[in-house]
Amino acid sequence: MRGKTLGFAVAVAITGLTASSAIAATCNDRTEKAAFHVRALQTDLMVAALTCGAKTQYNGFARKFQNTLVDHGMALKALFRSLHGARSDKALNAYVTALANRASQRSISSRDQYCEHTLRTFSALTNLKPAELASFSMSRPTSEVDVPSTCRRDVILVDKTN
Repeated sequence: MRGKTLGFAVAVAITGLTASSAIAATCNDRTEKAAFHVRALQTDLMVAALTCGAKTQYNGFARKFQNTLVDHGMALKALFRSLHGARSDKALNAYVTALANRASQRSISSRDQYCEHTLRTFSALTNLKPAELASFSMSRPTSEVDVPSTCRRDVILVDKTN
């Protein structure tokens, strides 16, 4: 039994290391930043579909934004390819799994708030055009964005020491 537990712990550690390499990613342009933001939003909504009984809303989102999701998915794959070479698929899968696990943990820790918030997000998305999805994704409050810090929208620091 100890061998299985140790093996599992090692697998989790390796997955964490692989996923954390994406965290070190530097987003050099808006397309790369948008790809991370769109994927994080998509993952939150996917978890909400399963956790909050919002499968119909998620399916509508996926249909409406299908081409946009594919475009941003391809941009994310290209970024991972440039960062990880032959191991890019494995690294991307680990990153997406880590996103889903964190979204799931948020939904477990405060299910009612998580579901209420994501249902409001689904409603807001009904009025968007596919070309507006990236901007919408990037406008979410920083506390809700599960992307590498270098890929977050620009932040203006204000000096309040005076």
